[in-house]
Amino acid sequence: MYLPSTHTTEVNKLRYELFCARRGEVESSQLPPCEDCLFMHALRANYQAAIWRRSLQSQPFVANPTTDCGWMTDEDGKLAAVNWMRGGSPAPDAVMQLLSCKCVRSCELPKCTCLSNGLKCTDMCRLQTCQNKAIEEEPVAQQSDSESDVDDIEED
Repeated sequence: MYLPSTHTTEVNKLRYELFCARRGEVESSQLPPCEDCLFMHALRANYQAAIWRRSLQSQPFVANPTTDCGWMTDEDGKLAAVNWMRGGSPAPDAVMQLLSCKCVRSCELPKCTCLSNGLKCTDMCRLQTCQNKAIEEEPVAQQSDSESDVDDIEED
């Protein structure tokens, strides 16, 4: 459907091939979903089909949508959001670092492609002073074993 000439059967490899074929100049909406998102979508579609299949029953059994069906509830127990992924990353880390937005003044929805895809801005983004950049933590200096041995000797 996305690339008829390919022999690739794995959706994640196909996403990567399409990304490389377009040299990174591709919107996420032009790519097929990653394997994890596709799986979660299939769960939600199956849940909905099961409801429709039982729609003529007087008291149909309806499974809990939050139990392996791809939905999340709010604190009131109402369906609130779609669980897009089980975990992991939608692309390899090397590719994630290449993603960028072209925001000029500020990164805001719906214009910022990073924000609209739920990602932090990277060093590849045009605007380097936005509020959506990932905060890099300073590495904590750890005391080596030899230094602690010296401290123990001095205390004696």
